[in-house]
Amino acid sequence: MPRRIFDNDEEIALQSEIQRELDRKYKPIFDEHGPQGIPLKDLREEMLNTGITSHVPKRQFDKMLAKANSNKDSYINYKEFVTLMAGEDALLSRNKVKVSGVVEAAIVSIVPIRKQKDFLANYTCCPPPVFMFLVTLAEIAVFVYYVLELKKKDIEVTWSTGVPICSPLIYSPYDRKEAWRYISYMFIHQGYLHLIFNCIFQIILGIPLEFVHKFWRLFLVYMLGVLAGSMAHSVTDRFSFLGGASGGCYALIGAHLAAVIVNWKEMNYKCWDGSFLRMLLSAPVRLIVILTLVFTDTGSAIYRRYTTTGGTKVGISAHIGGMLAGLLLGVPVMKNINELPWERTLGLVTAVIYVIFTMIAVLINILYHDYPDPNLNPC
Repeated sequence: MPRRIFDNDEEIALQSEIQRELDRKYKPIFDEHGPQGIPLKDLREEMLNTGITSHVPKRQFDKMLAKANSNKDSYINYKEFVTLMAGEDALLSRNKVKVSGVVEAAIVSIVPIRKQKDFLANYTCCPPPVFMFLVTLAEIAVFVYYVLELKKKDIEVTWSTGVPICSPLIYSPYDRKEAWRYISYMFIHQGYLHLIFNCIFQIILGIPLEFVHKFWRLFLVYMLGVLAGSMAHSVTDRFSFLGGASGGCYALIGAHLAAVIVNWKEMNYKCWDGSFLRMLLSAPVRLIVILTLVFTDTGSAIYRRYTTTGGTKVGISAHIGGMLAGLLLGVPVMKNINELPWERTLGLVTAVIYVIFTMIAVLINILYHDYPDPNLNPC
């Protein structure tokens, strides 16, 4: 495609339009960071995390960052940022719409100095918290589908009973070789109470986390919590089916606890100054809410586990696996407002522990043979 040649007036008009757009979107954000600008290391890390390498090779992107940082002070001020975005052979010369989305998500995730003290100042709607809403809606949709399917078979779904054990989504001890079941079981629930509690968990705990930590971090912790839940179940409760999003929900609890621990000081910033919202979102109140939900849901799970008759009992060890995954991954993955060196080291250690435990569970599933005979599958 032939390259269009702009005359001087068109070039000036185009540059002015780009400058106005950058001023509108990014200058207020840079003003929060002060005249020195944004740490170069933080900008690079966030832009890599949000997918800039889909549009620019990593090596070329590093060269562009180094070139934009003209004074070599390890910070990117607003003038240098404009050069990075709109200078010669700059980022906006690529796919403008997609690159702008990546850059905006990265910039808003970098914490200015004033926000390092005030955790509440880190709640932003850019990008909007949609992940937990979409997961919850998907779980409700699958539940409704199976309620109708079970009804056709004269099986009634009640508050605590009714689970489609022959679904290709549920974790079945007879079908362990179907690897997707270690994730897809999250869409299957046993009765209305099971679904309601999980939805409440996801909305009450997931949405606030997503406001601060953003969907990509929450997605990683939630899905790895789901995996950890099924792995824990497959090792400790080898003859039971597994359904429900409790692995992911308890990963949210673990991640929330990890976030409270590493951000304790920031969460308590001016929390007793008379503001009801600050008090409601303070670290002690968060712990009370989390523990209340944990005891209530665990009690419900134990009740369903030991009052259900027959061979369709659903295991509860996924709760423990999910929570441990959330705790172990929450430190390195979730946003730490003012990260200290010991917290960085702790995050590396906990991530390694998660990987080790997961590998052990996988090896047990592969090498251990005392599992139900697939030929006896009731489905």
